[in-house]
Amino acid sequence: MENAHTEPLSYSRISTYNECPRKFELRYIQKIEEPSHWYFSYGKSIHTVLERLLSCHLGEDGQLYRDDAALFPTSLSQLLNENWLTEGYADPGDEDSKHRQALRVLTAFFPVFQSTWQQMLYVEHLINTEIDGIPFTGIVDRIDQVNDHVLRIVDYKSARPRVASALTSHRFQVALYAAALGQLKEFRGKRFILQTYYLRENVKAEMDEGAENCIAKSREVLATTARRILQGDFRGKRGSKCFSCDYRDICSVFRSI
Repeated sequence: MENAHTEPLSYSRISTYNECPRKFELRYIQKIEEPSHWYFSYGKSIHTVLERLLSCHLGEDGQLYRDDAALFPTSLSQLLNENWLTEGYADPGDEDSKHRQALRVLTAFFPVFQSTWQQMLYVEHLINTEIDGIPFTGIVDRIDQVNDHVLRIVDYKSARPRVASALTSHRFQVALYAAALGQLKEFRGKRFILQTYYLRENVKAEMDEGAENCIAKSREVLATTARRILQGDFRGKRGSKCFSCDYRDICSVFRSI
């Protein structure tokens, strides 16, 4: 149990535990790695390109963001090629299809970036803090300064919007980040707007009114999850997800289904 206590919790760890405590145990305590999947490589590739683009502009480089937006896709294609991860694809044809899709997704995002970049305060902002005494870590894709008193927490998703429980929803993720940022001196007293941006659909889901309640709920979920982990509660959850779980071959819960 030592590893479960000494390593900070993150959104991924919390959502994994609430999806299935047994899966959490296998992944984070027994350290059994998951196999590669194309969607891991796809998402990481897109996030890396976005990080480079956004950081470039924050650094006042300006080369990719001239008024002539027609030059942008060429530069973007080069960046995507340089940062493309190849693991997990079924075959070269599948990889090529996903690569072209990623380029379309990033190109469609550019006008959105143009309209909002002046608000950017931080990109890929690392958080290491405690929330109510519980160690927490995470990387915030983007923090915007709306005004002197309001910050927007933005998380980019390469996956499609999904119907999920309150414990695993994407809104819960940005709420956790806001709760963590609120512990830091620099952000204390700020009001947070929560935004998840779905890149494949080029749409955003934003919460302004009600954000404080969502942030408070995220703290409750964090506390409950940490307590159950400390208690050693790793009972598996039976369900339809068991049949696609990467750990099903070594899971006693799956064998009993």
